[in-house]
Amino acid sequence: MTTITVDAFTASADGTRIAYDLTGPTLGLAPVIVVVDGVLAHRLPVTLAVAAELGDRATTLRYDRRGRGGSGDTPPYSVDREVDDIAALLDVTGPAALLGISSGAFLALRAAADLGDGVTGVLCYEPTYDIASGEPPTDPRMIAGVENCIEAGDPGSAVELFLDVVGMPCRLLPRMRESPSWADLEEIAPTIAYDGRVLAGVALGRRALMGRWNVITQPVVVADGAASAASVAVAAESLAAVLPAARRVTLPGHGTDVPPRAMADAVAALLRTAGVP
Repeated sequence: MTTITVDAFTASADGTRIAYDLTGPTLGLAPVIVVVDGVLAHRLPVTLAVAAELGDRATTLRYDRRGRGGSGDTPPYSVDREVDDIAALLDVTGPAALLGISSGAFLALRAAADLGDGVTGVLCYEPTYDIASGEPPTDPRMIAGVENCIEAGDPGSAVELFLDVVGMPCRLLPRMRESPSWADLEEIAPTIAYDGRVLAGVALGRRALMGRWNVITQPVVVADGAASAASVAVAAESLAAVLPAARRVTLPGHGTDVPPRAMADAVAALLRTAGVP
C-alpha cells in the first residue's frame, strides 16, 4: 500500500530548508527515485501520478528545488548548492536514482557526476539541450534578462521573457496571464535564471559536464515522447551518445502528456538496470 508524507523538510549544507514528500513504501523497504523538476515546475500532479503507478515497486521523493514552493533560498545561487540540496535528500533516503525532467535532467546528471555512488542511476526525460549542436547551452536572456526583470521588481516580465525564449506564441500570453497558475509562476520566476545556469554549466565553468561525461558511470536512461517535437528527439540522441552507460527509450505521448504508467515502467526498468531489486 502506498503512503503519502506531505511537508517533510531537511536542511541543505548552507542551511536552506528543502521541502519534500514521499510516496510509496516506508524508506528502506523499496528502492528510491528522487524527482528533479525542470524550469518553473515543482511537485507537479503528473509526478504524483507516476509515484502512485510505481506503487510498491519504489518510494518516490518529490521535492521543491530551492526558491520554489515550500523550500527556502539562500543567496548567492550556485549549481553546487543545488547539488548539495540533492545530497541532503540522499542523506534522508540513502542511495537513490534520479528522475530529471527537462532542464532538471542536467542537474540530475551533475549530481550523478558529483555524488558518485549516492546516485544509483538517472532517467533523463526530454533533456532540453542538443549536446552535438555546438550552440551555447542557454539563451543569455534566460540568465541576465530574467535577473534584470527580477531586480526591477517585475517577475511577470521575467516569465514572459522565458516563454519567448522557448518559443511560445505571443497570442497565448493573455490567456497565460489570466490562468490561476500565473501567480505561482511569478513567485518562482527568479529560479528561471537558476535553470539557465544549470544549462550553462553543461559546457561552461570549472566543473562543466562537457568534460566529465566519462565520470557518469551509473546507468542512464534518456527518454523522449513519441509525439514530442523532432528537436527533443535530437537532443535526447545527442545526450545518450556521450554517456558511458546510457540507453535510449521513447515513451508514448509527449511532455507532461506521457501516461504515468509508461513513465513508472521506465523508472522501474532503470532501477532494475541499476541492480536494485
